[in-house]
Amino acid sequence: MMVGLIACSSDTDTNENDEQSNEENSEHVVKKLELDKVSGQIGDEVTLTAEELKPNEDLTVVWSEMDGSYLLEDNYAYIGTSYEPEDVELLTDTADENGDWTGTITIPEGFGDDHDVVIYQGNQLMAKANFFVETVFTMSPESGPIGTEITVTGEGLSWKMYGSLWHLNYDNKYTGMITGVSTKGKATAVIRASGNVGDHSIAIESGASGSPYLNRIGSSIDYIDTQYFNFTVTDDEPVTLDSYVEDPPEVAANEITLPEPQNDNGVSISLSEERGNVGDEVILTATGLPENKKVTIDWHTMKGDRVSFEGFSEEVWELGQGESDNNGDLDFTFEVPEDLGGLPHVIDVKVDEKVYGQAHYKILPSIVSISPSSGPAGTQFYVEIMGSGWTEFDNALGVTYDNASVGYVCGFNEQGTIKLPLIAAGKPGYHIVDIYPSIYKGQQIQPDLYIKPQLTYRDDHPGTKIPALRALFEVTER
Repeated sequence: MMVGLIACSSDTDTNENDEQSNEENSEHVVKKLELDKVSGQIGDEVTLTAEELKPNEDLTVVWSEMDGSYLLEDNYAYIGTSYEPEDVELLTDTADENGDWTGTITIPEGFGDDHDVVIYQGNQLMAKANFFVETVFTMSPESGPIGTEITVTGEGLSWKMYGSLWHLNYDNKYTGMITGVSTKGKATAVIRASGNVGDHSIAIESGASGSPYLNRIGSSIDYIDTQYFNFTVTDDEPVTLDSYVEDPPEVAANEITLPEPQNDNGVSISLSEERGNVGDEVILTATGLPENKKVTIDWHTMKGDRVSFEGFSEEVWELGQGESDNNGDLDFTFEVPEDLGGLPHVIDVKVDEKVYGQAHYKILPSIVSISPSSGPAGTQFYVEIMGSGWTEFDNALGVTYDNASVGYVCGFNEQGTIKLPLIAAGKPGYHIVDIYPSIYKGQQIQPDLYIKPQLTYRDDHPGTKIPALRALFEVTER
């Protein structure tokens, strides 16, 4: 029910009033609400007609919606997806003297599938109908050279299991998954153009079990449509010959935030930058410390893995020592250690083993090298990455070669460093290697979101803001 539209009895209500209210509710029948169409797309206009409402009384039209989120626990565990009902007020109006009413609504942005359309008068549900919102995808652009960023946008993804998880196939090869959990059913998936000059097929298919469900015709979910597109790779030079890491996404679903740094009264700790790559030089500035004292700078991290008996636990590394001046100020320069990305690291500023202040530093992933960067088909090459994460929602990265998913990588056991081995394949020319955020594991069984490139990582990846990594290999003639 929509908050504010349902009146609750107060503690002072009499039993007589309660009995009268129950009697009225038992006699009330929810009327059928007529719609001029019962299915369509977001943005469609739909005409509603209701009869036998309360004459000359105000009414409110309410749309049933869901609010989606990812459930995380203890800053590292992934539980699953969650959807909570919420009601959206579409319009208010007044029934005529006969209790009749006709009006028009616009289907709002949000999740697809079935939605209740409800009319309330006061606190009473008067009429109700159902509207089915179709899932629609679009693609842009339709042509370009190798490396062109292709955006597939979906709206009206369902919150129900079978329509909430979609997948992209490129030339009949699985690329990755498309989600709209925290974005109310809107999905923005990004891939890069790859392959030979000419036309390439892109198919968008749903599938709750972790892969595209190809023969829905005749099944109980045959109302979900496969959607097809065509992209033409042109013979222009690739968009870029460089390998690079994208800027971190601006948002993360259910983003993890660490507790505020614990600083003693009068102590201030700041960093010249709060995020960056392994090897970056950072200046820590502290004020308000004890005067003329040796100061120790400690770095907190996690060490271990999820597959061995020992597991993982927190460790503290000493970054170095400095000395405060006559005013209790300190400038300390350090190099970001070769360590895990994902969650920010806590930095302690200590004097005589007492922590006087703290700061947070986040390591972003980086491509260290691609070696070799060219060679004939069959050449083994390596992509070295630093700064990969360790939580269940950023421990794995999904790898694609020419938009074909080939597996995943993890750097937890090597403190965030990954040496990814690949074999060059395909005709002479440039071939793309794209590495996407993924979800490693969790408690949810279906829909199966695990160990797949999450192509909607820019808006809908849980926990931390993880960018995609983009590499290029040139296959040469033998």
